[in-house]
Amino acid sequence: MKNIFKQIPVMIAIGVIGFSSNLQAQAIYKLTDSKDINMKLLGTSIKQHKADLHYPLSVERFYKQEGFRLVWLLKDTVKTPAWDALLLLDCILQYGLNPADYHPLELTYDNLHLMQTDKVSNSDKANFDIVLTDAIITLINNLHYGKLNPEFSAEKIDSKDIKQFKGDKVLLNSLELNNITNAILIAQPQSEAYTNLQRHMLVLTTKYSGSNYVKAEKDIRKMAINMERLRWISTTGKMTHLTCAVQDGVIINYKDVYNRDKDLEVALYY
Repeated sequence: MKNIFKQIPVMIAIGVIGFSSNLQAQAIYKLTDSKDINMKLLGTSIKQHKADLHYPLSVERFYKQEGFRLVWLLKDTVKTPAWDALLLLDCILQYGLNPADYHPLELTYDNLHLMQTDKVSNSDKANFDIVLTDAIITLINNLHYGKLNPEFSAEKIDSKDIKQFKGDKVLLNSLELNNITNAILIAQPQSEAYTNLQRHMLVLTTKYSGSNYVKAEKDIRKMAINMERLRWISTTGKMTHLTCAVQDGVIINYKDVYNRDKDLEVALYY
């Protein structure tokens, strides 16, 4: 996916932060109330950048139910859930997912800081809000269905006709409860096999963080592949061959009898 934010002049910030900023270094923009970012601004932005969003229809449904107002970017004096959302995205690896799938270039702490100042236009704020919504809906859907579910493609999940689990609805409910982490807990499979893998994934990604990640990368990816398969099993009810499990904190590997691990790893990570 291409970087959908353009670069702000260096006098304002260093980094990529907007769909179509065209800001001057001297420009000052007042942080408006959410109600001032109206249907036209958000709706137009979603349509213009549909190809850059993983779940454009879900994002549009989400804002429609929110009355087409900003959700993540509020005035400085108001507590915003955006920080909790970025913290969740920082933890992508512990859920066996790929950070590259969640707009990492756009969704940085520096950009969030900048979006809450007077130096950024309403259009840029709307764009950032939309991208963060897409990232969290993508996270919720990927945790529940898996990224590569053979029966639930992203297009099918994004459609209004699907009757199963909907990431946009889960996000809405979590925001109403002021507990965005709840969306993660609800989304994941509840099987013992999955829970054991996820807990051990947390241990490994914490222990081997940063430059030490490469030491455990093989085990982490093998576990991620099987967490993905367990999401398929949870949502389709159909069994698929697992090539590892965790028992009493120890990884147990099984033979890849169908030789599918390599292709699945490539699809998940490249």
